[in-house]
Amino acid sequence: MEIYKILDRFELLYPNDERFSDLRRAYIDRDMYSIFKAAQADEELRKAVLEKNVHSIFRLAENSRINGTVEDLKKAVLDQNLYSIFRMLPPSFEDLKKAVCEDNIHSIFRLLDNEQLRKLVVADNQASLYQMLKEYSQSQFADALKYMHHHNINFDEDCLSRGQIQSKLWLVEELKKIGVDLGVVFLCAGWYGTLAVMLFESGLTLEKIRSFDIDESTEDIAEIFNKHWVVNGWKFKPVVQDINDIDFTEHSYIVKKSGDSFERLWDKPNTIINTSCEHIGNFENWFAKIPEGKLVVLQCNDYEEIDEHVNTHATLESFVKQTPLDVELYSGELQLDKYKRFMRIGFK
Repeated sequence: MEIYKILDRFELLYPNDERFSDLRRAYIDRDMYSIFKAAQADEELRKAVLEKNVHSIFRLAENSRINGTVEDLKKAVLDQNLYSIFRMLPPSFEDLKKAVCEDNIHSIFRLLDNEQLRKLVVADNQASLYQMLKEYSQSQFADALKYMHHHNINFDEDCLSRGQIQSKLWLVEELKKIGVDLGVVFLCAGWYGTLAVMLFESGLTLEKIRSFDIDESTEDIAEIFNKHWVVNGWKFKPVVQDINDIDFTEHSYIVKKSGDSFERLWDKPNTIINTSCEHIGNFENWFAKIPEGKLVVLQCNDYEEIDEHVNTHATLESFVKQTPLDVELYSGELQLDKYKRFMRIGFK
């Protein structure tokens, strides 16, 4: 996954943390103000380089011997000639001169003394990117992307598209407003389990998540994304199974252990989440399997340009009609770039 996409997605995931915006602008635009903010640079250095502030230049040089000719001194004082100022300073100020007078990015990074940021901006170094993202967020996404990049593991990057992230953030934020205990979560058509990462990291109260998907190629990647909770007593576990075969009252299912071994588990779900209702052709039959009293979180959309979207809805009202709830906690729609997404939360 390209660096600019990763930076864009982390900015979406953490909208209240300006560090991700600064990092994105530093890398994509090589925006000097953002580079200095991302590097947490000394204020005098920032003013000297970005504002060409003569006072800051001299404050940085205040412990150095001033040399140069009378002509240099005149130009420095009367004309505020930057080159004359630096001719009066010792050779050790060569990087500061190049940074101030030439906007030389290599000199700037030598002054900033931030090797990870330099490698990211100047050398497109992904390892540095992941280290900085981890320092900023402590997110499992950073660990997972680093691992898959290092081991050349391919995955469908659409799982981290802007639309996917915005839709899942919306779901998480509305659940946080409601404040309900999710208990045991059955994530239906869970794909790579990226929603599980966001649920775990959101601070929502839940016991564990089981992610069901018919596509066995999603299993290993879902475990990579959720490794922290896989190794923590299987708080997360992916299950290869058709969601039409789930018993939502109490369900027995098989999960893969290490190597080629398997184990049968049993759970009674409290919450059923399905963010891919547009993919379910026999939706009414699937929805009927959910017992009364279960908390459900459902998303659908109006995007008809994909063949697999066999259960789209043109309006929220249409989706409401298809998903009757005894207690509605939330219903709404989210306008995205290519489509509109609908969501319902409540007790069946």
